[in-house]
Amino acid sequence: MKVCILLPSYNVAATLGRLLDALLLYNHALLVIDDGSVDQTSDIARQYADKGVSLLHHPVNRGKGAALRTGFAWALGNGFDVAVAMDSDLQHDPDDFPGMLKVFERENLDVLIGDRMHDQSAMPTARRLGNWFSSWGTGNFCHQKIFDAQCGFRVFRLAACRTMLSELTLDRYVSESEVLVRSSMNLLRIGFTPITVIYPEDLSHKSFYRPWLDTYRIVYYFTLELLRRTFTGKGRRELENLRKYVKSCSDWPRYYLLSGPGSK
Repeated sequence: MKVCILLPSYNVAATLGRLLDALLLYNHALLVIDDGSVDQTSDIARQYADKGVSLLHHPVNRGKGAALRTGFAWALGNGFDVAVAMDSDLQHDPDDFPGMLKVFERENLDVLIGDRMHDQSAMPTARRLGNWFSSWGTGNFCHQKIFDAQCGFRVFRLAACRTMLSELTLDRYVSESEVLVRSSMNLLRIGFTPITVIYPEDLSHKSFYRPWLDTYRIVYYFTLELLRRTFTGKGRRELENLRKYVKSCSDWPRYYLLSGPGSK
């Protein structure tokens, strides 16, 4: 497989160099999408140009969803088979990368999502509640169990996901739920696997996820999606196809271990 790693980045000068150093060990193409940073994020990415790291830059901050759409367009335009999306704040452990790819290949998935909710001991309370609500709501709209709707560590099979990716429109963190909803409506094979998450005390690389505002945006998106499925012919047809597909796949989605015999 021809694999690329997409790194949506906003004011991550404190962590980007360490993340790139860790990911370069795996010899896959790396793309930094600087989403309007006002620190040295782009300067650090340029320092890695001679090591094959590519950089795209948004003049102003547009949001994580917009940064990912820019990255997916780049991946599709450059003939990659698989795109891996990771956050740039070092809350995702780069050591989980090879395990994610192994599960993705072994189980022939279209979309693989990291799961942080298996261990919530270090997760801030507001984020835990926001993640729970988002996963519960997204699961209802996907008609399947969603273990972690907001995790940004994801693997995509680009040929299978091309139509789904073309349907994405949302710019902020709500785009994480939009990806799952559109993946389910396109009948893609989705899997989840546990990952290590680090919640640092060092606020120089804190997350920009805002639990209350972003949860409101998720509710608003779900409301619009409900109206679309209720009052448009395309929405009703998609929903009926999804229900039939889920009913025919009693074990879908699956939860996969990073190592060992497979699923649980």
